[in-house]
Amino acid sequence: MNADTENKLRLRAAKEEDVPVILKFILELAEYEGVKDRIQSTEKGLRDVLFDRHITEALIAEWEGIPIGFAIWAYSFSTFTGKPTLYIDDLYVQEPCRGKGVGSRLFARIAEIACEKDCGRIDWYCMNTNGSGIDYYHKLGAEEIDWFKVFRLNRAQIEEMRDGS
Repeated sequence: MNADTENKLRLRAAKEEDVPVILKFILELAEYEGVKDRIQSTEKGLRDVLFDRHITEALIAEWEGIPIGFAIWAYSFSTFTGKPTLYIDDLYVQEPCRGKGVGSRLFARIAEIACEKDCGRIDWYCMNTNGSGIDYYHKLGAEEIDWFKVFRLNRAQIEEMRDGS
């Protein structure tokens, strides 16, 4: 990373007043991935999980004081490693700021946090349609896991299961 980037880029923990910009970035990423119509996140919900219940954490990337990207993550547990896993739900940098090392800096800071929390690994998903993301993750040295499938229950299914339906 060059000195110009070092001087202009700042990473910081998200604050409650960042919730609108986090939602904006979520919507921009979803638009890029072609799934904007599936987003159910709200400012109220983000505020709840980030600042009321502290279920997730987020970083804001700023370029000369202007938010240009973010990362948001939570923790799970791996019985394989016997340690927590840091799960990155989203990492996003606005198009004009890509290629300047912002994503690499976000990943480096997340790696620091994972080490501080004694995580055994960092996991994330990437949509098949995100070719540039997949290429970037391979350049990072990330292992593409193809030996398992992701399964999901949505909220209605969870409630049905809870109720024994």
